[in-house]
Amino acid sequence: MLTETKLENNKDFFADLKLSFIRFFKLLKYELSASCRTLVPIYCAVLIIGVLTRFALASKVAFENSSGSFFFEAEGIMSFVCFSLLTASVCISIVILCGRFKKSFFGREAYLNFSLPVGISNHLASKLVSCLIWGLICTIVGFSASFTAWNGWEDFLFWFSNEKSLDILRMVFGYLFWLSSGIMLFFVAMCTSHVVSNFKRVAEIMVVVVGLCIETNVCKSLGGFSSSDMIILFAVPLIFSAIWFTICYLILRYKLNIE
Repeated sequence: MLTETKLENNKDFFADLKLSFIRFFKLLKYELSASCRTLVPIYCAVLIIGVLTRFALASKVAFENSSGSFFFEAEGIMSFVCFSLLTASVCISIVILCGRFKKSFFGREAYLNFSLPVGISNHLASKLVSCLIWGLICTIVGFSASFTAWNGWEDFLFWFSNEKSLDILRMVFGYLFWLSSGIMLFFVAMCTSHVVSNFKRVAEIMVVVVGLCIETNVCKSLGGFSSSDMIILFAVPLIFSAIWFTICYLILRYKLNIE
């Protein structure tokens, strides 16, 4: 009887774990579909502007003798538009994803979300993975548009061919880990502003500034160790991501007040 009970408990545990993953992927699918309607057209516009900027530069070189002044102006205008749109796409992505977080946890959509049989950790994890995916897409689009506009593909391919695959993977995963830490810090800022009654925007800015100062000081203090590169690249962002995730979970679990 004891063995049967133990097996039954293990079966329930794995069934609950499988159900939790299914719910997580459903939430992630909903988050991505809710954000793609706005973000995908913006990223497509960035890529198109990058291609047009490349054409403006090529036309300036090809027809320099006949109408050099016109193509010089076109080059400057397109370069300014491309750079401005790249900057705007990053800012808009941050605003939209932060708005999705606030709407899902503190707005009208929160009533529906918390009526679902899904834990707060699943909601937070789906938001984090969604932001990571969009952050990675935004980075790829930004670099692709920049390389296309200003003919940087040759330098990139030269660097890529001379770099070790392990070093490239280390850089990619390190970037993702630090991006995760930054996203979770923004989540903590928004959760903290929900708790305070006044000066909500000031509270968000202060939390981000203090969090970044703490992370920077920790990285500086670890800089003297022999294996500091691996620690700073992987361990530090993972630890801070876990800390920020825990703070968000506790605030949403015990201090949530849906308006």
